[in-house]
Amino acid sequence: MVKGLKRFLLVDDSKATNFFNKTVIERSGVPAEILIAENGEEALNVVTSEQSPDIIFLDINMPVMNGWNFISEYQQLENKYKKGIIILMLGTTLSIEDEEKANNTPEIKEFREKMLTKEIVEDIVSNYF
Repeated sequence: MVKGLKRFLLVDDSKATNFFNKTVIERSGVPAEILIAENGEEALNVVTSEQSPDIIFLDINMPVMNGWNFISEYQQLENKYKKGIIILMLGTTLSIEDEEKANNTPEIKEFREKMLTKEIVEDIVSNYF
């Protein structure tokens, strides 16, 4: 068991991407619950609930509330909701602008490709837990 890691939150409007990434996490063998939100607004609701995640994989482009708007709202939350959450922004194209913005946003720990691999999950878990 990975100490302290209880929950992942996948935030993406693509059901196919969520299914793929959920399967990759499950196959990585990390014994943690996997929650799914289809936009930033749903993700904020999860973060402020009793099921707050330890790691958030956050897509950039989503309807209702995109990844950047989620980060803006997240920054306004009380610290009790943000304590210990690791946010990784995911993108289909690693645009220079998005990568630079992510690197300059303290809440975002890393900027990664949208489709996770077992190696990426293992790397993230070993780096932060």
